[in-house]
Amino acid sequence: MSETVRDADRRFAGPVLVTGANGFIGRHLCSHLAAAGENVHAVVREGSSRVLAHRPEVTVHALQDSNAEYAAVSAAVQPDVVFHLATRYAPSHAPEEIADMVGANVTFGTTVADATARAGARLVHATSAWQHYAGAEYSPVSLYAATKQALCDIVRYFTEAEGLVADEVCLFDTYGPRDDRRKLVWLLLEHAASGAPLPMSSGHQLVDLSHVHDVVAALVQVATRPPGQARLVVRSGDPLTIRALAALVERVTGRAIDTRWDQRPARPREMEKNWVVAGARTSWRPQIDLATGVFRLWEERRGAGD
Repeated sequence: MSETVRDADRRFAGPVLVTGANGFIGRHLCSHLAAAGENVHAVVREGSSRVLAHRPEVTVHALQDSNAEYAAVSAAVQPDVVFHLATRYAPSHAPEEIADMVGANVTFGTTVADATARAGARLVHATSAWQHYAGAEYSPVSLYAATKQALCDIVRYFTEAEGLVADEVCLFDTYGPRDDRRKLVWLLLEHAASGAPLPMSSGHQLVDLSHVHDVVAALVQVATRPPGQARLVVRSGDPLTIRALAALVERVTGRAIDTRWDQRPARPREMEKNWVVAGARTSWRPQIDLATGVFRLWEERRGAGD
């Protein structure tokens, strides 16, 4: 991804505002937009455990109370486009986690949609394939996915009643550099490096991985296409089992992974057959194949001395 600012790279007429800007995708999106010369404003939680890692050109707004403070930020920035990426993931949704998850995924999302409509800006919001078990239009696999779907319904209200221009980008699995989420690709590379045993479930579940640079390209494409189209579904289109992914990591790294299959229970409602989530046909196509992406991560890891 080029770090050179060129006038031709600028895609937006005004400022761009990114929520969840300290998250995995948010950091990469802010970096890409800033490199293209956009006026980027990053919204983060004050005191976030994630390290601020934005380019100096990015204006950072650290909010202590996002729901109370966000509207003022939006009014001051007057964004052309808002990328809403902020989310809170709580897979087990323990009772003490529910209020924070609903607050982040539903209440704050509603605040963002309302402020975006008032500003006359365009909203691009990221959703999850886990809202669509087996490809169903409505069948969340978890309470987390249900909160994401609830925001979709709220956004639809704002588009129909408040004049909001909104676009949805539905994500399957993602991976790439500077990923602190400790997800599957990171885990497999970690154990390829360490040789430590890795307890896993059956490994027959499917994953469909897209590199974060391809995800960023999809977000930008949606924000610049004519509005009112169906969701863009971001996926490689070539899902593979977790066992096959482990084998790919072994081939790329040249290291055996001491994977202990069937030692952990499977999570409910995982993707055991390929899901087809309805979406728009666009010119977006992933550019980084999985083997190449994993190889780059492994080389970066080795270069860092891990």
